[in-house]
Amino acid sequence: MKTKALLKNFVLCLIAIFTISAHAQISTNELPPSFSSALFSVRSGDVINLPIPDVAEALHEDSLFADADIPYRVGLPLAVSYNLHNSGHWQSVGDSMRVWRLQLHASGAKAMTVSYDKFWIPEGAKFFVYNADKTFCIGAFTSFNNKGTRENPVDFATGFVAGEDIVLEYYEPIGVETGIVSVERVIYVYKNVLATQSNVMSGVLPGISMSCNVNINCSEGASWQKEKRAVAAIYNGNGALCTGALINNTENKDYFLSADHCFSSRYDAQGANQMNQLIFYWNYESPDCSNTYIYNPPSSAGAKLVANNSHSDFALLELTESVKNVTGYMPYYLGWTRSNIAATNAVGIHHPQGDIKKISIENDAVTSYDRIQNWVDNNGNIISTTQKNTHWKVVFDVGTTEGGSSGSPLMNQNHLVVGQLHGGDNGCAPVTKYYGRFDVSWNYGSVATRRLMDWLDPNNTGITQLDERDLALEIIGAQYVCGNTVYYVQNLPLNATVVWESSSSSFILQPDFPLVNQCTVTSETSALVSTILKAMIIQNGKTIATVTKAINKVSISLSGYYTQEACTFYNVSHPVIPVTGIRKAEPMFVHQGCTVYLTLYGGEGCKITYEVAGFTPSYWYYNGERSVEFQLPYLSGGIPFRVKVDREGACSPVYLLFFSLSGNSNIGSYSLKVATLSEYTKQISLISTQNENSRSAFDWDIEAYNTSYGTKVLDVKKLTDSNYQLNTSGWTPGIYIIRVVVGSEIFTEKITVGK
Repeated sequence: MKTKALLKNFVLCLIAIFTISAHAQISTNELPPSFSSALFSVRSGDVINLPIPDVAEALHEDSLFADADIPYRVGLPLAVSYNLHNSGHWQSVGDSMRVWRLQLHASGAKAMTVSYDKFWIPEGAKFFVYNADKTFCIGAFTSFNNKGTRENPVDFATGFVAGEDIVLEYYEPIGVETGIVSVERVIYVYKNVLATQSNVMSGVLPGISMSCNVNINCSEGASWQKEKRAVAAIYNGNGALCTGALINNTENKDYFLSADHCFSSRYDAQGANQMNQLIFYWNYESPDCSNTYIYNPPSSAGAKLVANNSHSDFALLELTESVKNVTGYMPYYLGWTRSNIAATNAVGIHHPQGDIKKISIENDAVTSYDRIQNWVDNNGNIISTTQKNTHWKVVFDVGTTEGGSSGSPLMNQNHLVVGQLHGGDNGCAPVTKYYGRFDVSWNYGSVATRRLMDWLDPNNTGITQLDERDLALEIIGAQYVCGNTVYYVQNLPLNATVVWESSSSSFILQPDFPLVNQCTVTSETSALVSTILKAMIIQNGKTIATVTKAINKVSISLSGYYTQEACTFYNVSHPVIPVTGIRKAEPMFVHQGCTVYLTLYGGEGCKITYEVAGFTPSYWYYNGERSVEFQLPYLSGGIPFRVKVDREGACSPVYLLFFSLSGNSNIGSYSLKVATLSEYTKQISLISTQNENSRSAFDWDIEAYNTSYGTKVLDVKKLTDSNYQLNTSGWTPGIYIIRVVVGSEIFTEKITVGK
């Protein structure tokens, strides 16, 4: 009975923990002026000593429920009532700014977090929270973080700050309306969790979870560097931790998958579903395989519980703050599959006990757990029950999971989510864990608030899996430059600008002001050079990221050769055309039905296709690089066949013009004769080879093509006279192809104009 009473009290404590709201957690990520100025001082009267909670009793309760499906508790709430008027100290700094400061002391605390029942600050004001020895700081929070108005301020929370002495520091311009900062609760953190050491100085050693856990940036995590970005530690703003991950969907919304038991003591998608108190910590990991952690993780706050179900223990959240606006974080949304086929191997990524990000590996196939599962405390008391075949059973070969890992994703051999962590046995690998099955969560339940399908595929397209969505910063633009080429940074964060640099002076960079995210690159050199194009992302005056792209100068010239094999086509014998250099500005003449071989030089970044009107080649083969083979078909004589050479960058495509001068047969009903009557007059004569008695009535068509551009300059239909006088005045000097069509016969002839 004592155990049940303790459980009741513990759950009630968790319910109280979940009642505080924390809205915007996005900050400017800067240090307060007091860190570098001797003008600021803390008076002894500014320090408030907080009561010390019963940590021993809390740890005893935690040990009783270590295996229970409840969130991992790390802190105890202390009710207070402090604001800008009844506590702390105001100090003027010059004529333009004043500062309010309040220091809180909680003896023995590993860290503290602060919850506010009212928070609103005017434009130009800044709010910081840091520890007394100035090794850990969060902020500045600004008017951007206001969710209410001065007349109707709403709640707010700030995350972990290491140590037993923390300082609340508020900078307000003189002459503006006074802000509202009202503290209603301080969380006494009694466990080493998240960054409870330092984020200003390096050399921190978290390592609070079991030693068999493996850091995500060890060699075991090398293939999971993109997926890790989706995973975040969740802090409820008042003392409990879980894990979860961004999940992709067909509407590109900020959905986050976690476990139902992380929230079920207070929240439900069909009832109280607005969880403003949640704080999401992104990129909380060691930079390498060691347990070193050197910076404060980016964070965001607030979510709505849109769907949950204890049947498979899933919870789907929609984030209040867009992760695209989180400074220093590049969003990644995990792909998923709702297949019921067990993964052949699997990986979990998680935050055990609020520690830095870890990876656990199952090298063998997972199995569907075909028994009813009772979730109990350490004394065997049943807390909850799940039905058979609702969970995947995983026996990890590497690593483990612990309290705080709940809700973390399980991914299959294709890096797709197949479930989220519910719980399992204690200890290191080999160790058994249970993950709520994604395919069960997909459509189990009769309403949208109890299943995933309505949110991840709201248009009911019927997809069975969805790949990942990566919002990493990337320079978009061509790899090859031969003129003016435009580049920009994809997924640029809100209010960020870009500074562009090139590693080579052969490239000219021109930022396209007033656009903040566009740069035109020009190279005027004839040399084939390359450079590294660098984009430095600036936000709030700081470089938050740098991305690069290798680009190359494309040769403006294009050279190569073609040759044609001998062939007999429709009773016409065509000779070999020997190796002939291509002439970009001049036509090349081949024969229909014979295979032509074309090879290009200097074609870096090339893609070769063809363009033609009236027929398609009877044979076309492109090796994907610089060689092409083709045959022109029957009746193609005289029609321009364009081989199009596209080159990346700002280059215009190059067209190589081929013409077939072939007739249809050696013995036909007609022959073609072209005579020059004057400088601008040609007579086109169609001469019948039939005797007069067998000659039948006929009509014929005549076309003319400019061989320099492949353009049709003449098109006359249904001529009945055997002679046609062609007036070429006004034509551009050059070579033209005359194409005559009579019945099923084609005749071609070259003429020269103005030369």
